[in-house]
Amino acid sequence: MEAFELAKIIRQRFQDGDAKLPVLPEAVIEVRKIVADESKGAADIAKVIASDSTLSTTVLRIANSARFKSGSTEIRNLSMAIQRLGGRKTLQLLTAISTQLHLSVKNKELQALLREASKHSLLVAVAAQHLSRLVGSVDPEEAFLAGLLFDVGVPAIICAVPDEIVKCDGEGRKQLLRQLHREMGGRLLTDWQMPDAFISLASHHGVEADDRPRENLIDLIDAVQFLLHSTGIELPFDEVPEGMDALHYPPVKRLGLNETHLAAVEVELEDGFDELSDIFC
Repeated sequence: MEAFELAKIIRQRFQDGDAKLPVLPEAVIEVRKIVADESKGAADIAKVIASDSTLSTTVLRIANSARFKSGSTEIRNLSMAIQRLGGRKTLQLLTAISTQLHLSVKNKELQALLREASKHSLLVAVAAQHLSRLVGSVDPEEAFLAGLLFDVGVPAIICAVPDEIVKCDGEGRKQLLRQLHREMGGRLLTDWQMPDAFISLASHHGVEADDRPRENLIDLIDAVQFLLHSTGIELPFDEVPEGMDALHYPPVKRLGLNETHLAAVEVELEDGFDELSDIFC
């Protein structure tokens, strides 16, 4: 079955309620309740996260990584990590972590597709955070989370309708995911009550259109994707214009990037990606 026809079937399954997008882990839902309660704080959040060994270990690793750590003091417990990050940032981070660690399938071919999606989002997260530090128009921690979340529609669809995905061959699966991942990513982050900026990013990245929000976060991720593609890295679920110089790419122009910015990001990629791989793998 062709990807276009299968995409129509999958949309209908969601419309009829026969397919549902993944839900957040219970621990993340509990943290959301705590963050909304002004009478509670870091210790309450830490207690909930500690009940999920995968989340707690990953939060500590990230809090001590170059991605988020400030100063030389090692963060040794969850309460310290949450105080460093803040409650709302911790909640957003937990949501991003969940897309990397808690969305899974049994089929080995689809597992490989999830790993490819995860690897690519880690690359984008590293590059986006570094580029945001250079240009100053986007908060670096927000840029990092954006890199983890912008393609969240890919694992969401794979985990929601794995039987439909396996009906396609390798390239057909990617064509199907390219058609669906923006709308499903936006829907998922809406369900997960993420900030509007992340919902817009998941829904509109990679497309120059009249209804595209003029937000620096979307331009940042698109600029990073273009840069990755120009260095020979395949974009598994998005496309960029071929034969265009990076400095003429609209998101790059809107951010005011130059060759020095782009070269600096290339230098950062290898070490930064290795660090994130150690955290999430």
